[in-house]
Amino acid sequence: MKNFGETIRDLRVAQDLGLRETATLVRISPAYLSRIERGKESPPRPEIIKALAKVLAADPDVLFRLSSSTDPEVVEFLHDRPEVMRLLHLIMNNNFTEEEVEQLHQQANCIKILSINSADILTNSNPTP
Repeated sequence: MKNFGETIRDLRVAQDLGLRETATLVRISPAYLSRIERGKESPPRPEIIKALAKVLAADPDVLFRLSSSTDPEVVEFLHDRPEVMRLLHLIMNNNFTEEEVEQLHQQANCIKILSINSADILTNSNPTP
């Protein structure tokens, strides 16, 4: 598996972007980006990781995993929503497989769709005066 810097370089090349162009778009110096790509620099701050993901059309979650850090928005969400943390602990403590997590994800999508559809039905069934 490639490290953070190698992945950034591969993504940049795949997007046909030069080092200077990418650095300018992300608002960092080309020298700093070069050091990141060569592994001479630790992965950058979360806001730079997000900017790199946007410019390089990459999944920010993948970049955060490679950087061994977590998106601060995710951390804040988990802090504000203890029920989500309980769900994560349930998944961890019961050693859910990838397949089981995917099934849970699909079920969550179904629940959300049903919720949206129910709200639409209730909205549309109320007679207007």
